[in-house]
Amino acid sequence: MTKRFAGIVLVALVAAWVGILLTAGDTPAQLYRYTDKSGRIVFTDNPPPGVIVEPLEDEKKLAPPAPAMETPGSGDAPPQVRGPRPSPQPQAGREPSAPVDKDKEAEMKRIADEEIRKKQEEIQRRQQERQQEKQRRIEEAERLEKEAKQPIVPTQENIDRQRKLMEDAQRLREMQ
Repeated sequence: MTKRFAGIVLVALVAAWVGILLTAGDTPAQLYRYTDKSGRIVFTDNPPPGVIVEPLEDEKKLAPPAPAMETPGSGDAPPQVRGPRPSPQPQAGREPSAPVDKDKEAEMKRIADEEIRKKQEEIQRRQQERQQEKQRRIEEAERLEKEAKQPIVPTQENIDRQRKLMEDAQRLREMQ
C-alpha cells in the first residue's frame, strides 16, 4: 500500500505543478506607453513615477501612429490618408534632409579629427623624448669609454674599474 500511496502523491504533485505553470502563463501583464525626456516612446509594464502613461489594452496600440501621407486629388486641401511608415534608411540616390544630422556629423568628425591630432602630437612628443634619451645614453657611453681608456697605474682595482666602465658603456649602447 505504500507504493500505491507514493504513486498517488507523486501524480498529485505533478498535476499541481502543471496547473501552477499553466495558470501563471494565462495572466497577461498590464502594459503602458509613455514618452521619455528625449522624446522616445517607451513601452513598459512598470512605468516610472511622475510620467503620464497610457494603459494599453490591445496590440494595435503598441505601434506608434503612422504619419499621415497625402494622396493626389482635386481641390485645395487633399485628403489625409494613413499609409505605411517610411523606412528609417534613406532611399538610394536620396540624401536625408536633416541638417541637424549633418551638423552633428560635422561636429563628431571635428572632435574625432581633434583627438587624432592630439594622439599624433603625443606620439611625436614621445618619439622626441626617446631620441633625446638615446642621445644622452650615447654621450654617457662615450664619456665612460673615454674615462676607461685613460692611462692608469696597473693595479687590480684600477683594471676592474676600467672593465666596469667599459661594460657600463656597452650596456648603455645596447639600450638603443
